[in-house]
Amino acid sequence: MSVLKLAACIAAAWTCLTLAQADPVADGGDRIALFQPKTIFHSGLRQAHVVALTFDDGPNGHTPAVLNALKQLNVKATFFIVGKMASRYPQVLASIAADGHLLANHSATHPFLGRRFDAHPELLVDQLRVVDRQIAPLMAATDKFYFRAPYGSWRPAHAVILNADPVLRNYVGPVYWDEGGSTTITSDGYIMSAADWSCWHHHWTAETCAKGYLREIRRHDGGVVLLHCIHRQSAALVEAIVPALIEEGYRFVRLDQIPAYRRYETPPAVVAEANAASPNSDLRYAEFKPPARLK
Repeated sequence: MSVLKLAACIAAAWTCLTLAQADPVADGGDRIALFQPKTIFHSGLRQAHVVALTFDDGPNGHTPAVLNALKQLNVKATFFIVGKMASRYPQVLASIAADGHLLANHSATHPFLGRRFDAHPELLVDQLRVVDRQIAPLMAATDKFYFRAPYGSWRPAHAVILNADPVLRNYVGPVYWDEGGSTTITSDGYIMSAADWSCWHHHWTAETCAKGYLREIRRHDGGVVLLHCIHRQSAALVEAIVPALIEEGYRFVRLDQIPAYRRYETPPAVVAEANAASPNSDLRYAEFKPPARLK
């Protein structure tokens, strides 16, 4: 695959991406949406009394306890999978899907997606392709594909690169979160928000950590909640958060049940749009396969 051909493909993706940014929902026409150049922050769940639990960085040996807690509470969630972890715990990965949770993509090795991946687009494509090959066979035909960037780091050029891939362009992303991103404490010692990794760094109990999560969720009256399923106390944190929300009447959803994300789903018409953008190119958008290595 020559650099010129890759450039032609990326140019086609950029054309469609520009259209998507100008008008994600075309007036009276087809929706045109791909990987977004900016992180998707708006979930539409705030003030809706609806919660979407999301678990990052798994699976590992602590994930089965999280799955058991969710099963006992009859709650479905979304799990953002890291490829190197899935390779070590394939049976746990399969259990997540078998329990009815949504599998999503969180990259192969959880790198910080900086400028290096702009200069070497094949590395970025490989980060997502590895996980896609792991999760796609386990997903139902009707499941949607979602991506969350490690550390929340994202650059517009990443969207252009990934939209040039006929498989990865079907992902919605990168999606962010509403709660669970940081720990804040008032001057008189009240935990107003919490991030689980920060809780464990402070050696807090799951019950103490849950106070921050619950206060933030209640202030927002819903939202996409960031959690992790890889820590010793991860299951205990679920057991400390979820029952209180159930008692208060909150509804729980997977990411593919969030109406606000539907505008970002890539419709079949996008392939035709991309091909039409480069009518003189001998490389068709839908035929593009990322090279193993650029020279």
